[in-house]
Amino acid sequence: MLFGHRFERTAQDDLHIHSRNLVQSAFVLLTGALAFMLPMAFAVSLITDENSPLTDLDPLTSLLIVLGLLLIPALGLLLMVYTGMRETLLLSRRDGEGKRRTRNFFGRRERVHTAFRIDTPQCLELRRRPDARPAYTQLWLVMRDGTEQRLTTDNVPVVPGSKHTDVWLRELADYLNVAVPTEVVVGSTAAVKATYKPAPAPTSGKAVREARQRRAKELRPSHEATEKLGTPARALLLLMGVFLALLELSRVIALVPALFAGRLRVGGRTGTTTFYWAEQPLTFSFNMLVGMAEVLILGFIAWGCLRMAIRGRMSSNP
Repeated sequence: MLFGHRFERTAQDDLHIHSRNLVQSAFVLLTGALAFMLPMAFAVSLITDENSPLTDLDPLTSLLIVLGLLLIPALGLLLMVYTGMRETLLLSRRDGEGKRRTRNFFGRRERVHTAFRIDTPQCLELRRRPDARPAYTQLWLVMRDGTEQRLTTDNVPVVPGSKHTDVWLRELADYLNVAVPTEVVVGSTAAVKATYKPAPAPTSGKAVREARQRRAKELRPSHEATEKLGTPARALLLLMGVFLALLELSRVIALVPALFAGRLRVGGRTGTTTFYWAEQPLTFSFNMLVGMAEVLILGFIAWGCLRMAIRGRMSSNP
């Protein structure tokens, strides 16, 4: 079976539903393998070829080519490391809680995306938008207080009437002690959100300080977990930042002499075109402004990549 679910019952009477999609996994594996093989084959062909064009290039351009060849496998590795391929739905009647967990292609980098209550289930409901196909059908868990939670996985589609979907619905309905949904509701009803009632604000200075310290302790772990970057991501950002910085430097080296000499060479699909200030001042000025805009954009992106790689965080806040 190319895609489906594997069900696991634990000794604590928990239900673990492991979703698998072999097509998606094969695509990620093939993309990652090509990202490593193609640059390597290109590099070997350049080294073994006696008439290699690298011998006629300047050192900066050669370095850009080398960094570009390193950037391609880095992107493939990032896809395999940071893409949540293996998804698991964890349901616990003892704790009255459900969780959605994902792992990467290698079965590591475990992340818990959502946690929700399952202690008072009312029904399971299949929903589909009017303009959507059956593959986009979603399963929702409706609680007695009106709150809702989507149970559909991201890597296995819900196809009403198929074998794997019917087995999946029966297992969920049996564990949650609700009826198996048989009809697909076209459209979706508005979910009833639980009313949030904040606690009264403290008035004394000591109580205010204690409340701020308590909120800081509660928010710090999740704040760091969402913004902290791993070593592969920081290495990729560093490589990308250096590549863009060198690309920006090559553009500056080409634009500065052209600005003083009045002769600008611009590459395109049909080849390289030279514009002269004395003959075409408007065209020369327009292409010069476009080149300066490219330099500014490349510099901004390069600085952002290098800053995130050094700081190790997505946010710019200290």
